[in-house]
Order: sequence, then C-alpha cells, then structure tokens
Amino acid sequence: MADYYSVLGVPRDASEDQIKKAYRKLALELHPDRNKDPEAANRFKEVNEAYAVLGDPEKRKQYDAYGPEGFSQRYTEQDIFRGSDINDILKEMGINLNFGFGGDSLFQMFGGAQSNRDIGQNILYKMDITLREAANGATKEIGIRHVKKCDACSGTGGEPGSRITKCTECRGTGYVTVIRDSFFGRVQTTAPCQKCSGTGKRYERRCRVCNGRGGVAATEKVQVRIPAGISSGMRLKLNGMGDYGKDGTGDLYIEINELEDRVLRRDGYNVTTSIKVPFYTAILGGNIRVPTLDGERTVELPQGTGPGARIPIRGAGIKHFNASSRGDEIVVIDVAIPKSLSAAERKLIEDFKNMDEGRQSKRFGLF
Repeated sequence: MADYYSVLGVPRDASEDQIKKAYRKLALELHPDRNKDPEAANRFKEVNEAYAVLGDPEKRKQYDAYGPEGFSQRYTEQDIFRGSDINDILKEMGINLNFGFGGDSLFQMFGGAQSNRDIGQNILYKMDITLREAANGATKEIGIRHVKKCDACSGTGGEPGSRITKCTECRGTGYVTVIRDSFFGRVQTTAPCQKCSGTGKRYERRCRVCNGRGGVAATEKVQVRIPAGISSGMRLKLNGMGDYGKDGTGDLYIEINELEDRVLRRDGYNVTTSIKVPFYTAILGGNIRVPTLDGERTVELPQGTGPGARIPIRGAGIKHFNASSRGDEIVVIDVAIPKSLSAAERKLIEDFKNMDEGRQSKRFGLF
C-alpha cells in the first residue's frame, strides 16, 4: 500500500498544521466535482484515507510504529475513517460529501457499503502495563466479556433439528428493493433483507439458548503477548476475538497504557534515574549501585563528578519496537551536601579548605 506521507506530499516530521494544509490543497484539486479526470476519484480517496490517519494523533502514532503494512493489518477501512473530521473540513471548504447517503456517507464514499450482514462488533480493551513489561515484553492473561458462538446451535440461530423455510419478506431472494431520496433524485436500490440477514432462509424454530442470535454472552480468558518496545496509545489486534456474528466475528483491540515507574522515567527508548551520592564519593570517585530495568547494577563514578552529571549505561534502556537494539539508561548524579556537621567533621573540612586556598594562592600568584 502507498505511504500516507507520500500521498499527502509531507515529510514524516510534518506538523498537524502542515498535514491539514496539504490535505486541503489536494482535496480541492482532486474532488470529483472539480476534477473530471477518471484517476482523480481514486486519488481523492487515497488523499482522504491518508489524512484520516495522519490527521489523527493516535492513528498516526500507530502508523509510525507499525508501518503501512502492519497498520493495514490492524485497522479496517471503517476503523480508519471512524472519528475523522474530514466531513467538517470539506464543509468549511464548501464541498458537500453527503450525496444523500446519510450519516455513514464518509465511509460509504470511500469504499464502504451499506449492508445488513451479521458481522460481530470489534472490542476495545484498555490494558495497564509496567515500564519493565513495556521495555522487555511480556505475556499477560486478561478476561474479556464478549459474544461467542452459541454451542447449542453452532452459531446458526436455529433450534437443532428445526426445519429451514423460505423467508416470506424477500421470498427467498435475500434482497429487498429500497427507494430513497438522494442528491441525485429518487434512487431505487437493492439491499439485503433484514429479516433473514440476506440469506433468503429462516429457521422454523429459534434456538432456545441464544434466541436465534447465534451467539451468547460469555467471559473468557485470553493470553496477550506484549511486544518489547511498545508504548502508551499503541494497540494490539487479536483477530476473531471480538463479538461473534453469523457472517464474521469481530476483532479484539488491546490499547496500551504504560504506568509510571517510581524510580525509572521513560524518554523514548531511553530511561533516566536520579541517584543521590555523598559529596565525598563525588569528589573521590568510587562504585555506586544503580537500579536498572533488569535489577541493580554497579557503576563506576569518576573522580570529581559534579552535581547534575549524566552517566550513560549503554544498552540498558528499552528494546526498540520490532528490532533487537536497545536504548540507554542515563544516571543523573545528585550530590548530597550534609546540613549538619560534628566538630570533628567541620575541622576536617576547614583543614581541606585551608589547604585548597593555599594551592589556589600559589597557582594564581595571590598574596
């Protein structure tokens, strides 16, 4: 599939305003009412699809993380256009997108179609994970409430042994004629029959367990693999784990929420932590114990380390998403200065002060 950034002609680091400006320009240029080139309609669809993703911060984040192919596997065309502000933008520009189709016109125009097919709904589950689970990956078990296939009727909706009869509404054709007013005048269309969901058949007796729906509500345990490097806002897709439908089962989307860690802070694929060390250790140098994603580690502090110094631990950060490399951990040094001293401690420091002042006088010729 085409890269959305290339479709809009913007760089990957483009701002929201740049993306919207590029979309407006292309929409005016390619809209079928203004451009009669046969290819314009296809380009117009591509431009709208690209903006529906890149113009939405969350979808754009998913697209950047998974890439074009990975994104297309996780988002349906209906998911892409859901919640888009394309209609509002085009109205501001004086372009009517509603062509008499009603509320679903945006999706219908860009490839969707009205249908009475019994397709199960997608489910969204919000999952909290720790920083360490995000960094290294994990497998978690969750309980989901969804509609699953009815075991009693194997999802058909008919009582076992019940006779199948012809639907009286559509006379077995599976379709009915619908007449409606549209932008182009009165339009006659053929639509799937609602009573038989387009099958042309009905069971003489409904299943007593699911009441003819073919599915029943149930809570089930699901194992979810969390890939290393994932971050808040990303979604995982589990195919076929949504609500059951006779013509297709929906999917389960896991939206990730990464919890803050008490010690380590995330910065992209790096992590930072602040370590308080005694002033004499900062002066003399020495080994300090540092918390990392994989437990404590000993780090050597150079002699004369000052407050705010940043000591890197290479490769101790978060694994890159879909890659083997890792970020770093940055240890920020906080030098602890004692607020009270014993007489002996004070004398030692004053002796050091006098010695240091003597050295400074000789170095700079002071007398």
